[in-house]
Amino acid sequence: TWGCSSADLQSIASWWQTSCDPVVAPGGFSESCFASSADRRKGGGGKEYAYLKDRMGFVKLAIQHKKDILPIYTFKGSWMYYQPTALRGLRARISQKIFVGIVPFFGFLGTSMPLTDKVTIVIFPPFMASKYELDQVEEAHAGFLAHLKENFDAHKASYGMRGVDLVFVGKDFEDDDCVAKALRRVGFLRPRSKL
Repeated sequence: TWGCSSADLQSIASWWQTSCDPVVAPGGFSESCFASSADRRKGGGGKEYAYLKDRMGFVKLAIQHKKDILPIYTFKGSWMYYQPTALRGLRARISQKIFVGIVPFFGFLGTSMPLTDKVTIVIFPPFMASKYELDQVEEAHAGFLAHLKENFDAHKASYGMRGVDLVFVGKDFEDDDCVAKALRRVGFLRPRSKL
């Protein structure tokens, strides 16, 4: 049995009443704004972003239902398309509010054909969320992020991402690109700390 449903907590929990376990993409629309081949560095290196810094709901749900979390990671998935890196934090916050990713992407020769199809999906060892209690959600979330980074770092060279750093971002991400700086200078954009 398979299907799609809302990403609210009740809908996700209802999957455990079936013979299926839910698959959740906690980065959502916001994370799509950070996926760009522009972050890749020639000769290796660069950054890979995961919009998980303040996403604790999926961890809390796993703790409530005494379920472990099985992380699945797609290596080079963010390298499939180019998208401008300007205002990605602002675009991520707006995308989350309107439920549509603001992702102007470009592939091979500006088309929708991917720049690469050499992606690898890896299932990491489970994160034992079931050993935590509800008053330990923040601790469990920090543990999950450490678990994800540890496994990413252990496998990145094997899948062509040697030297790439996994960075966790969230709604406090401060855009520091030239467009954001120019918009701040003329007063159209305020720093996140002043919002």
